[in-house]
Amino acid sequence: MVSTSLASGLKHLTKNRAALELILAGALWGFGFIATVWALGSFTPTETLVYRFIVASALGEILYLVLRGPRLSTAWADFKRAFPAGALLGGLLLLQTIGLKYTTATKSGFITSLYVILVPIINAVIFKTPSTAKNYALAIFALFGTFMLMDGKVDHVNVGDLWTLACAFVASFHIIYIGKVSSKVGNAFRFNNFQSIWALLVLSPLLLTQDNITVTSSSWMPWLGVLVLGLGSSIIAFSIQIRAQKTLSDATASMIFLLESPFAALFGFLLLSERLNLFQGFGAVIILLASVMQILWDPSSKRTGTTQ
Repeated sequence: MVSTSLASGLKHLTKNRAALELILAGALWGFGFIATVWALGSFTPTETLVYRFIVASALGEILYLVLRGPRLSTAWADFKRAFPAGALLGGLLLLQTIGLKYTTATKSGFITSLYVILVPIINAVIFKTPSTAKNYALAIFALFGTFMLMDGKVDHVNVGDLWTLACAFVASFHIIYIGKVSSKVGNAFRFNNFQSIWALLVLSPLLLTQDNITVTSSSWMPWLGVLVLGLGSSIIAFSIQIRAQKTLSDATASMIFLLESPFAALFGFLLLSERLNLFQGFGAVIILLASVMQILWDPSSKRTGTTQ
């Protein structure tokens, strides 16, 4: 049922339906942090992402062709539009995956969530989209929460946290780009397939920088992690994002994306025995509170149109 809905990608969603679908995407992305940790048990960050996008692009396109057929009318236009999205997606996930080699899934989830504050600021500064003093106040509030999440000590900021912070910036541009092109996309599911293909093409040359390439594992867990990333985080969750951003504003969508952070913390607690102390927990709450305040102050959605 989910696959059929995603493969169609035609019907405009109501705001509530789009929000509910993005909550599902947030859960899948939150679990993706755990799956990445599993994959990194045997594979390098580059290998993890290349294998992920092989699964996502191949399996996604097979599913589309089985459910919908070739349908070439909008394919070339969507393929070209997907290039910036794929390049940004490959870059942000590479930064995030490198970061997860040095920091915890819980911290990675919350640091990545800073895109929720960065999106309105970047939109205002670079793309001249109107913003308010409230956006900047919330940015400072969220950054203070991040400082607490790092246990309030600069020496507790490790290199993995810095890689993840860079990921948050690139993720902001990815969200903004998807918001700008989503209304022009002929089919959200296939656009996501093309995005995965471009990400694969961008990342694959990085394998040449390695001394050797790992293609086997003594455990099944790393390959399970790759499969979860390819099917859940890439095929389903990113297709939902593209589809939902036809309805939701960038700011509203990014707020709902924030749910990947508590999901990452929950799965980290259940599956990886990761813990936050009380001070760090307050920092995580501050980041979530800043995001909730932002969505209350910016409850807008895009005007829905007719079915394409």
